[in-house]
Amino acid sequence: MAMDEGKPVHVLVVEDEVLVAWALREILEGAGYRVTVAHDGLRALAFEAEDPADALLTDLQMPHLNGAALVRRLRSSRPLLPVIVMTGTPDVRDLAGLGHGTPASTIIVAKPLSPQPILAALRAALEAS
Repeated sequence: MAMDEGKPVHVLVVEDEVLVAWALREILEGAGYRVTVAHDGLRALAFEAEDPADALLTDLQMPHLNGAALVRRLRSSRPLLPVIVMTGTPDVRDLAGLGHGTPASTIIVAKPLSPQPILAALRAALEAS
């Protein structure tokens, strides 16, 4: 998957489970994306400041800064950032308002994950933004 200027789309993957993060990296890089992995929301903010992503793929429940707070912080300065939220235990309170007030796409996917739904969600989020 390439952006208009010929560079691969940069996806910031934020997942605290190391094996899940590794699998997501493999899936996305295999599909042609450039991937940065962070294992918590605070580290994701640091990576984002150094090398802004074209899309965010984040777990909801993580240490230090959860996925909902991460999305809100990133969207405060980047309202068009496409976001895919992964969760095994969706809490309606955490998900409330993640997509409201921004023109960007927010897609929720349920864990456990498999490659095709993740790739389809990412393509849909990028196309909608």
